[in-house]
Amino acid sequence: MDKHEREIESAELSIWFFCGILMLAYGVVLVITGITELHNPPPNEVLLPWLEALHPTLWWGVLLTAFGGFYSVRFRPGRT
Repeated sequence: MDKHEREIESAELSIWFFCGILMLAYGVVLVITGITELHNPPPNEVLLPWLEALHPTLWWGVLLTAFGGFYSVRFRPGRT
């Protein structure tokens, strides 16, 4: 067994990489939903009237996308 085969067998993935991928996926979904809500706002029963002007879905999506992108790049496999 050579050095390359041992490295492949002992490779471990960080849990933070998977958290980053999940945050990135949820963030992208929320950004798309937030952009959709800009053009077609939900009824007031779904979102409180005073929150409608703040667009919380869009902002949470941007925040999750940023953090997910950071964690995915920072803890990607093969990074030394």
